Amino acid sequence: MTGNLLHGWRVEEYGRSRDGVALRAFFPEGNSPTAGLLVAAQHGEEAVTALLARRLLERVSGDATRWVVVPVANPDGLINGTRQNAAGVDLNRNFPATTWRADDSFTYPPGIEPERRVLENRTNRSSPGERAGSEPETQALIALIERLRPPLVLDIHSPLELVLPLGDVPTRLVESLSLAAGLPVVEALGAPCPGAFDAWLVEAGIPGIIYEVEHAGLPALCARHLPGLEAMMRSNGAL
Repeated sequence: MTGNLLHGWRVEEYGRSRDGVALRAFFPEGNSPTAGLLVAAQHGEEAVTALLARRLLERVSGDATRWVVVPVANPDGLINGTRQNAAGVDLNRNFPATTWRADDSFTYPPGIEPERRVLENRTNRSSPGERAGSEPETQALIALIERLRPPLVLDIHSPLELVLPLGDVPTRLVESLSLAAGLPVVEALGAPCPGAFDAWLVEAGIPGIIYEVEHAGLPALCARHLPGLEAMMRSNGAL
């Protein structure tokens, strides 16, 4: 992601994964205050979210935005094609929110058909970690956020096709993202997510948006989702 297609971006290693892979954040050149943080690929099985983040870095020059981008929050999972990191931990169940639980979590297998998304089919088993915040990827992302104190975090996932604002998110921005991609705005997910990244954000006083894209090929995903996300980054979240 550091080739000639990326203009105006400065790459910083903000930590290392469980398997020692560099965790990288892309910063706009200059010293302007951060307008927001975009995070993708917390789950390695959701590789399309990393590809969307890559396309955004290509389309939006670093000198045209004040957003910071973490395109791959879970490189071990992305490399291995798994939801979890190299230790079998679901990073989105490992954050030190008050909701964290020591019990294993169960999610749907990747690619499951929408009509089969019923409780008995939640068979993808993950550990929440030995303790809240146990994983190096979690610790590094927390440290990055505490350093930046972004006024907004956009967390890209797949495949639920929705926009879920959490905390004091600007209404106009939520409406703009929803309208641009034809995504419904919801108030909650359909299943509990103890120790979730976004729950920790809310408790830390940082508004967040869960942005879920569908299962689809990259051209279709780019056509549907990049216009709204690009506009958000160019406007620095002030839509």
